[in-house]
Amino acid sequence: MNKTIKRVLGMNEFYVALIIVILATFIQVKSGLFFAVNNIVDLFRAIVVNAIYALCAMFAFVSTGADVSFPMIAGMSTYIIFRLGATTSIPAFILVLIAILIGAICGCVNGFFIVKYHFNSLIVTLSTSSICYGIAFGALKGVRISVPEPFAWFSSWNILRVTSEKTGLSASLHGAFLVMVVLYILAYLVLNHTMVGRAIYAIGGDEISARRAGFHVDKIRFGVFVVNGIIAAIGGICYACMSRNCSPMEYYGGEMIVIAAIVLGGVRLTGGHGSLLGCFLGTFLLGMVSNSLTMIGVSVYYQNVFLGIIIILGASIAAIQATRSMRVRSDVE
Repeated sequence: MNKTIKRVLGMNEFYVALIIVILATFIQVKSGLFFAVNNIVDLFRAIVVNAIYALCAMFAFVSTGADVSFPMIAGMSTYIIFRLGATTSIPAFILVLIAILIGAICGCVNGFFIVKYHFNSLIVTLSTSSICYGIAFGALKGVRISVPEPFAWFSSWNILRVTSEKTGLSASLHGAFLVMVVLYILAYLVLNHTMVGRAIYAIGGDEISARRAGFHVDKIRFGVFVVNGIIAAIGGICYACMSRNCSPMEYYGGEMIVIAAIVLGGVRLTGGHGSLLGCFLGTFLLGMVSNSLTMIGVSVYYQNVFLGIIIILGASIAAIQATRSMRVRSDVE
C-alpha cells in the first residue's frame, strides 16, 4: 500500500489532477456554474484541437526534441483542401487524404533534415513552419474561407447537445471529439503495446543504449515526424470544421500553449518521459484557465498571469521529479 501511495505521489499527473480539482472547486464555489452541464460540454469542446496537437508535441519531445511546425502544417493543409473543396467536386474523403498527404510530406521534410543531417529539431520545424506560412499567405493568398460543401456534414455534426436547467444555456459537443478519442486510443496502443512505442521512449531516454538494444533510431525518428504531420493535418481539419471557416492566420503561434500543456502534464524537455494521460490533463487544465475564470470575473489579462503561474508550477514539479529520479539512478549505480 505504501509503495502504491509513493508511486502515485511521484507521478506528475497526480499533481495536475489535484490542481484541476482545486481550481474546479474554487470556481464552483465562487460562481456556482462550473459543474453546469453546458459548461462541462463547452470545456471538452474547447480542448479538442489542442489535445490533438498535444500528441504531436509529445511524440516529438519524448523521442527527439521540439516540434513547432504542427500548427502551420495544419493551417496550410486545411486551407489547400478547403480551396479545392470550394472550386471542385472532389469528395470529402479524397480531400482528407490530400490533407494527410500534405501533412506527411511536411513531416518527411522535418524528418529528413533531423535524421540525415542531425539538425536541431527546433530549428528544422521552425523553418518548416515558416515555409508553410509563406505558402499559405504568399502563394495561396490565405484569406478566410467558409467550410466547403464536402465538409458541411462534418462541420454541423454534433454528437451531444445539452441544456443547463440552472442557466438555460445550451452547449454541443462536436464530432471532432470522437476523432480526438480515436487518435488517443491509437496512440495508447502504439506507445504501450508495440516495439515502436518502446523505441520512442528508449530513443529519447538514451539514444546510444537504444541503438545497442537494436532499435532503428533513424527510422523511428523519421516516422515520428511523418506521423506528426498527419496528426497535424487531421487537427487542422477538425479546427476549421468546428469554427466553420478556415483562416491560416488563426493557426499561427498555436504551438506555445500546446507545449506548455504537455510540459505541465509531465513531458520532459530532455526526452524519454511523458504520458498520454499527462498530456490530456495538462491540456484540460489550461483549457479550464482560458474558459472558466471569466465565470468569477477574472480579467483576461489576469488569466494570463494565472496561466503563467500554473505553467511554472507544473514545470517545477516535473523538474524536481526528474532530479529525484536521476539521484535514485545514481545511488543505484
